[in-house]
Amino acid sequence: MADFLKRAYHCTMTPEKKTAVAWIHENQMIYETIANDLWEHPELSLAEFKSSARLEKYLEENGFKIEKGVPGMPTAFIATWGVGKPVIGFLAEYDALPNLSQKSQIIEPDPVIVGAPGQGCGHNLLGTSICTAAIAVKAVLEKSGMIGTIKVFGTPAEETLIGKVYMARDNVFACTDMMIAWHPEDTNGVDYKSMLAMTSVKFQFTGISTHGGSAPELGRSALDAVELMDVGMNYMRGHLIQDARINYVITKGGEVPNNVPPIAEVWYFIRAPRRSQVDQIWSWMLDVAKGASLMTQTSMKTNLLSATWELLPNKSLARVGDGNATLIGAPDFNPEEQKFGEEIIRSLGREIKGSAFDNTLTHPDLTKTFPNVDFSKASTDLGNVSWMFPTLSFRVATKALGTPQHSWQMVCQTNSPPAMKAGLRVSEWMAASALDCFAHPEIIEEAWEEHRLYLNETQFYHPIPEDLAVPTFKDLYGIGLDTVSSFCSKH
Repeated sequence: MADFLKRAYHCTMTPEKKTAVAWIHENQMIYETIANDLWEHPELSLAEFKSSARLEKYLEENGFKIEKGVPGMPTAFIATWGVGKPVIGFLAEYDALPNLSQKSQIIEPDPVIVGAPGQGCGHNLLGTSICTAAIAVKAVLEKSGMIGTIKVFGTPAEETLIGKVYMARDNVFACTDMMIAWHPEDTNGVDYKSMLAMTSVKFQFTGISTHGGSAPELGRSALDAVELMDVGMNYMRGHLIQDARINYVITKGGEVPNNVPPIAEVWYFIRAPRRSQVDQIWSWMLDVAKGASLMTQTSMKTNLLSATWELLPNKSLARVGDGNATLIGAPDFNPEEQKFGEEIIRSLGREIKGSAFDNTLTHPDLTKTFPNVDFSKASTDLGNVSWMFPTLSFRVATKALGTPQHSWQMVCQTNSPPAMKAGLRVSEWMAASALDCFAHPEIIEEAWEEHRLYLNETQFYHPIPEDLAVPTFKDLYGIGLDTVSSFCSKH
């Protein structure tokens, strides 16, 4: 086992991998059509009806059996092909972000529709690349007669960190042996890092409405409670660890100044490197909210939306993934694509140093062991999955160096030629790595040995209650699906 893993770091291009890579190249136009289709029809979390249907159709046309609407989320799905062990899961995402509409490859803010969603994280590429890799692996297994099962999990609402959290709690991923994922970035290679744990929660305060001018003594302002809570939380920041993050928006604050607001709401994301640290902040946060309620004589309730763990990398799988990325190579961007990237960098007010689109590989530092690995300051619902199953994750340069996620610059790149090229390349890395694991199940056994060591040190638990209902679109955005469907249909 150990000998194979040493060799896997410098893998060879097997006939099976050649077949998978060839399939991906032969189907490039289909890939680009689907990725562009998802870009042209960006859909918010829990409203990804066209996007999920498009990916389901892609998989079904290639022999996968589709189970829709799991677990109680209409835009979640499981696509399955094959029989027996090992069972390798691929994790697809496809939701977009609010208020990020932007014309493709236009290097200035220029929305397609003002206020509409946009693919500010590249999930149009992410879901399409995942499905493409899985189908390529299926084509090889079918031809070679190798035994094993491929599962593609369509996971909605990653941007609000909901899909995988509830799918994990409700055992949608049961019986899977390992997971493969990726995310658009500005560098290339295996993603051997962690990300911050997070809790997403809304605090709702209820007071008494009255005329703010003639009878203020009769009113109790829910907005006052929200503001006092926010003040308390902002003072709390000075007593938290440096890597903790507290972000919020006031989602309801009243309608007109001469009415004392009877209802107000604030939505918080709280983050920290470890789940236990988030839980400590959460406990203190509840006390702050109760204090704001007492000070304003309002009532308070919480609406917990989601909670995630930090991302747990797996050294054994990272070694195999790095071997295949090295074998196949980084994306090769041409001068015209690099010029486009330079224009993006200039729009960010940054200096151009070297290539705009990274065409090199960064190898993971496998001398480091979790939790002493690099941390991204973002969060992902992949965190919960990674504590349940050994997970291999990649990143690839779909955007110019330094481009922030969730920006108009990101949206204008996520269906550009360099982004499409990079998305195809990561499909090849994922397919080749999966084929190694199908051909050599001892890789998965080794990954589980490592995984269990982490579980011996940290007890995993689902950080949302067993009976917590899956949030609705209205829970997230405060409006009905009919409103957003009408708006987005014009995109």
